[in-house]
Amino acid sequence: MLPRIAVIGNGQLGRMLKQAGAPMGLEVLPCDPSLEEPVALNPDDVVTVEQELWPDTPRSRLLTAHPGFLNARATEVIRDRLSEKSLLDHLKVGTAPWCNITPDHTTEHLALVGDRLVIKRRQGGYDGRGQWRWKQGEPALDEWLGECIAEKMIPFDEEVSLVGARGHDGQCVFYPLTLNLHQQGILHASVGGLKRLQPLQAIAEEWLTRIMVELDYVGVMAMECFIVDGTLLVNELAPRVHNSGHWTQAGANPSQFQLHLRAVADLPLFTPRSTASA
Repeated sequence: MLPRIAVIGNGQLGRMLKQAGAPMGLEVLPCDPSLEEPVALNPDDVVTVEQELWPDTPRSRLLTAHPGFLNARATEVIRDRLSEKSLLDHLKVGTAPWCNITPDHTTEHLALVGDRLVIKRRQGGYDGRGQWRWKQGEPALDEWLGECIAEKMIPFDEEVSLVGARGHDGQCVFYPLTLNLHQQGILHASVGGLKRLQPLQAIAEEWLTRIMVELDYVGVMAMECFIVDGTLLVNELAPRVHNSGHWTQAGANPSQFQLHLRAVADLPLFTPRSTASA
């Protein structure tokens, strides 16, 4: 008997999961966590997410308290850049030099990280929002205290992401590295299956495996990385299906949405097959 999959969130990704589940015979129930009304859950439902942050409502509390809620620890760690970056350091996964901005910080303290920094909100900042650029000699803002981390500005050559999945049994499978192209800090296009990225595939898979195992993660996870002089630095993680994996809907079998559903429903995983760039 296949479980029903409840999704915390009913935006673009939740609807794509629902669409992917139909031909698989899986019922997918996207749930808006901002609503007060409870949602009727079955004891054997599996609960997954399409977003890292949600409001505290009776509905969201019901969903996250369900015994089938997967990846509670992973979501809690990755939703906050402080704990996310600390995890990467703990696992010895390459990332940009950084520091937490605390009430006792000084501009000299920031300058120890680098003479040019990107200040990022610990929660909620994305697509260029909740971020500031800072260079040595400029004042720090009080609004950053306890709310932000500072990262050394990386003059990267390109950005790529690795989308992979881990099953309940610990098996991990991956798509080829994806090249990401941005406009004004927002993802504009992703290109999967480029042969020139293959030399970086093995280390990217090793790092994402290390992260998913540490978090006992089940489902699809995305790892965004900078390429700097032919090496990788992890920028951020997403404990869910990801926009940079949309190309898999037409360019790979299974798609990232089908792969995520297979993983959380405890169906057998197989290595995704892509025959060309997409």
